[in-house]
Amino acid sequence: MTGPKAEVAAALEAAIRRVGADGELPDLELARARDAVHGDYASPAGMKLARILRRRPDEIAGQVAGAVELDIAQAEAVGGYVNFRLSPAWLRRLVREVAGRGPEYGRSGLGKEEPVQVEFGSINPTGPLHIGHGRGIVLGDSLARTLEFTGHAVAREYYVNDSNTQAKKFGESILARYEGREPPEGGYVGAYVEEIALAARQAGVEPNEEALRKFGIAQMVERLKAVVARLDVRYDEWFWESRVWESGLGQEAIERLRKAGYLVEKEGALWFAPALADENAPDEERVVIRRTGEHTYFASDLGYLLSRFEARGFHRVIEVWGADHHGYVPRMKAAAEALGVEPERLVIILNQLVNLQEGKMSKRAGRLVTLEELIDRVGSDAVRYFFISRTPDTMMEFDLELATTQNKTNPVYYVQYAHARLAGIERFASGRGDLPMEADLELLEHPWELDVARVIAHWPEVVETAALKLEPHRVPYFLYELADRVSDFYEAGNERTENRAVVDDPALTRARLELCRAARVTLESGLNLIGVSAPDRMDKLED
Repeated sequence: MTGPKAEVAAALEAAIRRVGADGELPDLELARARDAVHGDYASPAGMKLARILRRRPDEIAGQVAGAVELDIAQAEAVGGYVNFRLSPAWLRRLVREVAGRGPEYGRSGLGKEEPVQVEFGSINPTGPLHIGHGRGIVLGDSLARTLEFTGHAVAREYYVNDSNTQAKKFGESILARYEGREPPEGGYVGAYVEEIALAARQAGVEPNEEALRKFGIAQMVERLKAVVARLDVRYDEWFWESRVWESGLGQEAIERLRKAGYLVEKEGALWFAPALADENAPDEERVVIRRTGEHTYFASDLGYLLSRFEARGFHRVIEVWGADHHGYVPRMKAAAEALGVEPERLVIILNQLVNLQEGKMSKRAGRLVTLEELIDRVGSDAVRYFFISRTPDTMMEFDLELATTQNKTNPVYYVQYAHARLAGIERFASGRGDLPMEADLELLEHPWELDVARVIAHWPEVVETAALKLEPHRVPYFLYELADRVSDFYEAGNERTENRAVVDDPALTRARLELCRAARVTLESGLNLIGVSAPDRMDKLED
């Protein structure tokens, strides 16, 4: 743990030892208090220790609270709980520290430069990205940003399927349009296929499936790059599936599994034995080499595992997939283990569908709501914030009306407006020549001032938890809470002029400006992690 929680946890355990608890302790469930009335942290320590110490929970909690020796917070017992409230003196010191560190506040070396690959997006490059794809792309990029911020050596990758069944159907569809025919059954019929066929004809590409497939996929990759760039998403590597076979890693993986007894011949094809038991799985997910001698995409994935874990030496690989691939997870885990890779080093995150009441999503039929259309409609900031603010295992409905509303109900606008407000306060005070160089933070004494600092104090813990649990959705929840406290701080000045950030008293103004800066840089840091801009100016917030 980082931040104040680590110190509170250590002090709580030490106090428990002082009141007579020996040996291994149960999970004390120290967490942020659900109600601010109970302080900043709470632990049901009394109830957890009742069986060990053979005393009443409230009696134990009282003894533990009395035995706590802690500089940064005060402890008190309420029933069987031990509650901790961060002290005003410590909060003032924190404000100075955060204002000095700027947006680097919360950054840590937690990851110890662990080489981690985050592979996300990786949709077949056979059509435009739709809004469901956008959710996985935003999740993967935000996760990569969070891991980088916590000291991991992160590589972002898009796996380009250029030689699987769908890629070949794509090539056949382009060829059909090239020759003035309808695409084959199960092919792709969108207008973009005709555009690619026309571009291929103008470029003088040979009219055969392979040449047109390569040309078409290269065209689609360029389009994909342009769309994700609008979301401020970057990839370190666009890794083409064909490289697996050109490098010999696909063949090496197959031979290794064959020698180890993991492959069996059946019906003229080569199958992955551990997957044969799943009769409901598609053959594409169990067959390695078809009876025709062609490899499946599962075979490509075997070589891709070797590329990442052995050839390129990633310690951990995190893949973001659509929820429709859930059945493929155990096969990939089994394949990794068969190749000598500990299964826990391959982490697969599934994200659920996105609903939008405009059209259906089918690349083959050409009916879809594209990610680009959504960005045009609501802007990249709203797209990113809304996608990352839900846990990936829950389905979501993208609310177009809410995403364009300019009031507190729109979370991205509310958070950005809090940042712009703070920047405006600093800008307004910049011409004051009477402000002291050093801020006297002892002047910060009101609850609506210190409550801003209380939320800021939790930022390192939020970031660390998001990285450890691979849950970047924790960040927007924190940002909204901080924006709420900033709003309280600002509204206190609207109610009484002496409570404004910039007042006649130079020393008080300087102290409140230090608090404004601490809050602003924390908001900026959090917005950066989810890829949302932190504007310094915005239109007035609507009621």
